[in-house]
Amino acid sequence: MFIQTLTTIKRARARADRRRLGAARVVTAMQGGEALQKHFTRQGPVFLLTDGKSVSADVAVVVIADIRVVAVNEGLFPSTPQTWRFVEQ
Repeated sequence: MFIQTLTTIKRARARADRRRLGAARVVTAMQGGEALQKHFTRQGPVFLLTDGKSVSADVAVVVIADIRVVAVNEGLFPSTPQTWRFVEQ
């Protein structure tokens, strides 16, 4: 059993804060017209904005979960989107 210490709690909160801040930056860029795209490389999936900026997988998961972000198309395989856009509500 793992007992959390003050240090581990601070690290977890700092990691969550970095994800939220990164997601906010990506969503702001998407509000300006950018799209989030998922590309596949030999090393695995990579997320990029259409302006070429890289987005970490952790941040991309938070962005995709945002209610204002929707999948635009289906990807290579059915029901696997590869492009997401910001939509006004």
